[in-house]
Amino acid sequence: MLGCWRVTPCLSSEYTSGFCCRANNLQTHVNGVENKKKKKVVVVGSGWAGLGAAHHLCKQGFEVTVLEGGNDPESRKMLIPDDVGIHGFWYPYRNIFSLVDELDIKPFTNWTSSAHYSGEGLEVEFPIFQDLTQLPTPLGTLFYTQFVRLPLLDRLSSLPLMAAVVDFDNTDTAWRKYDSITARELFRQFGFSQRLYQDVFDPLLQVGLFAPAEQCSAAATLGILYYIVLAHQKDFDFVWCRGTVRDKIFKPWMDYMRANGCEFLESRRVTDFLFNEETGCISEVVCGREKYTADAVVLAVGISTLQDIIKNSAALSTREEFLKVLNLAGIDVLTVKLQFDRKVNIPKAVNTCSGFDDSCGWTYFDLNAIHDEYKDDPVTVLQANFYHANELLLLKDELIAAKVMHQLSKYIKDLENASVVGQEIERFPKSLTHFFPGSYKYMMRGSTSFPNLFMAGDWIVTRHGSWLQEKSYVTGLEAANRVVDYLEEGSFAKIIPVEEDEPHIQALRNLNRNLNDVKAQLPWSDYFLP
Repeated sequence: MLGCWRVTPCLSSEYTSGFCCRANNLQTHVNGVENKKKKKVVVVGSGWAGLGAAHHLCKQGFEVTVLEGGNDPESRKMLIPDDVGIHGFWYPYRNIFSLVDELDIKPFTNWTSSAHYSGEGLEVEFPIFQDLTQLPTPLGTLFYTQFVRLPLLDRLSSLPLMAAVVDFDNTDTAWRKYDSITARELFRQFGFSQRLYQDVFDPLLQVGLFAPAEQCSAAATLGILYYIVLAHQKDFDFVWCRGTVRDKIFKPWMDYMRANGCEFLESRRVTDFLFNEETGCISEVVCGREKYTADAVVLAVGISTLQDIIKNSAALSTREEFLKVLNLAGIDVLTVKLQFDRKVNIPKAVNTCSGFDDSCGWTYFDLNAIHDEYKDDPVTVLQANFYHANELLLLKDELIAAKVMHQLSKYIKDLENASVVGQEIERFPKSLTHFFPGSYKYMMRGSTSFPNLFMAGDWIVTRHGSWLQEKSYVTGLEAANRVVDYLEEGSFAKIIPVEEDEPHIQALRNLNRNLNDVKAQLPWSDYFLP
């Protein structure tokens, strides 16, 4: 089973510290029998983070209400940003794989190989790394990845980056050190060749962090590179959802929670929060004219949605931690699904690409090979996703489809004889998190200045070490643990930690920490700009 890992409780001092307010333990008496009234938790958001929090809390016996989406049908497309972002589920997603086992569902394909194309053609083929002899990191990734055009000298120019990988240990100090510079500057400082940067790393960042390297934080770059590429040889292996995330995972997951008493309310756009001035605790969540009482609240929405809530909320707009969020940014995504009039031979089902334009990374997928609903179709269905698609959203559908066909024809020769018989184009403005240089200082922690309001999402500061969908889900579990601690009821969710560093990386990191400690004791250590 994918989720067969040892689980350990994730309990930090954060969960055992005192709070200035505790929810009242209300009780009722029926026929002389004392019954505890269920405490109410409102979860705002129904993505990985929100559902993760709701899932654990309803199992602990709380009365959980999940508020979904906005007031119009189009806004429901924004409920699952993961469905328009990264589709793969990487080997280190230990908590998500454990969840899937718990739900007893089979939403994933087998482990999948992939390819990367530049404007010049095929650049890289990625094997299934776990099937190959295991080598110490990063040798396996470097040795087994099949570079079609990139010379060995260019590949070797990536090795000095391991010094930064060792130095970046996901601590607050490491984030503040590297977050102030761009990924491009990081690669330049550590001696990347021009070709390695242009043909491989910049394009991969454009589909991993969804923006060009000169617009990505070096800290975020090191974090995601280590988590899904460099920590262990097998970490870059991934499976694919055999349909949309909503259909294959979220719907059965939500049905499971409904069976456990969780209530889902659609088209509820949060406009404000009411709080008790004496305790500082949130007492009600306001959605227009409707109000929902709460003993605790989990706010698990994306950047742009939270910014809208803050701007409209009298309660949040006075708090510095929320005002800082207004400095954060989202990334535009465009999805293009094309149906052709015949079967087309596509070498790899999953592909990343560059060459569309300088600021836009993209991926394309053979849905016939991935999604169950298209497996037996006599025609070919392709989907292309474009990230940082600022320049594309305003174009007409016909022009977008023509541009996509022109680019795909460079990589898929059989398309020359195929015609498009159907197309579906969707725009998702500001739907993904932008980890730009300097963004870390504006990101929120899981706890807030409201004692019973907790945060979750892929942009929340956490020391777990995961990224993308796994990070969202883990922060949801962490928020649930904070609710359990605050309300003093239930058990903590067991969060599976990331796999330990390989021994040589552990030794290098210990040596690096010792050297940094020595440097910190030297005179003038804080004088120069780091």
